[in-house]
Amino acid sequence: MKSNISPIYFRELKSLFYSPVAYLALFAFYGLSGYFFVSIVSYFAQMSMMNMRQGGVHLSDLFAAFHGNVAVTFIFLLPLVSMRMFSEEKKTGTIELLFTHPFSDLDILLGKYFASLTLLGAMLVPVALFPLLLSGAASLHWPSILTGFGGLFLVGAAFMAVGIFTSALTENQVVAAALGFGSILLLFLIGWMEASASGFAKDLLKQLSIMNHFQDMAKGVVNLRDLSYFGLLVFLSLFATLRVLESKKWR
Repeated sequence: MKSNISPIYFRELKSLFYSPVAYLALFAFYGLSGYFFVSIVSYFAQMSMMNMRQGGVHLSDLFAAFHGNVAVTFIFLLPLVSMRMFSEEKKTGTIELLFTHPFSDLDILLGKYFASLTLLGAMLVPVALFPLLLSGAASLHWPSILTGFGGLFLVGAAFMAVGIFTSALTENQVVAAALGFGSILLLFLIGWMEASASGFAKDLLKQLSIMNHFQDMAKGVVNLRDLSYFGLLVFLSLFATLRVLESKKWR
């Protein structure tokens, strides 16, 4: 990390972990993830015992279901984390103090974004240890499991970038959270319209849906198309945020 980004990064990281919102998001995420894990493991165990699936339970399906449920929690929790990134700075006037220091708009943006990714990592790392609870009872394919968690990180990184963009649009944190939630939910559900479309529209909706790109990674499959989608979504969101920061209304 460049030295001119570091002061913003540590400043934002300190601000995040001084905020009760971050701890509420962390504890809610851990609680929901634990509930999903126990529930899904119990469900798959019952299916196996009742012989409702030929060939028994496939652990890849178990973890794909778990990763999918965890991704849903991001829709609700991450906008609460990202809503304050710029909206609070604008409301309190501290954003103008930042602009008077020798930091470029890109330094400020990346410092805040990297801090949000650090919080995202703090959310995912403990949850990534959940599969260890099954390691004594089943043979786990760790590359597939870790690929699924990597997919979750990419989903979270994309949602954080979108949330930071919506935060830059307004000084009202509630409005920023609502805009972030709406934008993320649209990306999450847009694939549902694929069934009623045809031709180019069908292909376009499929490519825009974040879940279509996440599903393979949740099962442990990585391809360049999915990685490119997440990279492009993050880039476009941060690029749009940078344009907002450079606009005259921030000066």
